[in-house]
Amino acid sequence: MAEAVHPATPGAPEHPNGAGSQYANPAIAFEPNDWPLKPVAAIAIAVLILIVISAFVLIGAYPTSLPDVDRKLSIAPPGPRLQTDAAGKLRSFRADEEKRLNGYSWIDKNKGVVRIPIEQAMKKLVTTGIPDFPKAQQQ
Repeated sequence: MAEAVHPATPGAPEHPNGAGSQYANPAIAFEPNDWPLKPVAAIAIAVLILIVISAFVLIGAYPTSLPDVDRKLSIAPPGPRLQTDAAGKLRSFRADEEKRLNGYSWIDKNKGVVRIPIEQAMKKLVTTGIPDFPKAQQQ
């Protein structure tokens, strides 16, 4: 059975397979479910008009903002606060941390809460345990 071939329409696009032939039926050369161009173009134009109108509304709402653009800075902002002795600051920080971890101090004198050295706190925790914490199973 031979296939019916319609004569090629002048100016029709070439077939995608590159064989050089033209579409046999120009009515199927596009997707019929495509969006119509007029509403899409109307929406695009409406959005552009909205953007332009919005710019003018903002200019009207803030009339002093545009002349402000060319204003010179009257004061110099402060410079960055650089760390001039980073190693010394780190040593000081670590010394403070060591003092807190390995020394005694009051946390709340009225309630009688004190800070004890970390080693002593861990030993006490091992012997007394954590209140209301489930005990480990002994085997």
